[in-house]
Amino acid sequence: MRLVLSVLSAAAVAIAACGGAASSGAVDSTATASSTAAKASANNASAAQLQAAFEAGGVPNASRWVIEVQEYRPYPVDDPTFAKLKSNLAKYNPSAETLSRILAALSLP
Repeated sequence: MRLVLSVLSAAAVAIAACGGAASSGAVDSTATASSTAAKASANNASAAQLQAAFEAGGVPNASRWVIEVQEYRPYPVDDPTFAKLKSNLAKYNPSAETLSRILAALSLP
């Protein structure tokens, strides 16, 4: 629920910033806040939270990737490159863009 509220709040800020921002700095910080709000914990997020983050990140067939991410938990918290996850997802031959979007939607722990 907090993730949904965060995403909605960030979207409202983004809309307001686009309508009246005088400097590009305001728009840039809004974009950063939106992408941060859309991240889900690779180790702790529920299926719904993962799906919301994947959908917000433009991951195609998000529900399928939620299952795969959950299957190989836990991920080492000292591996920000998600090497274990990349290795396991490679079996399913995701495109480079899909893999990049999945990883961008995740955080550790």
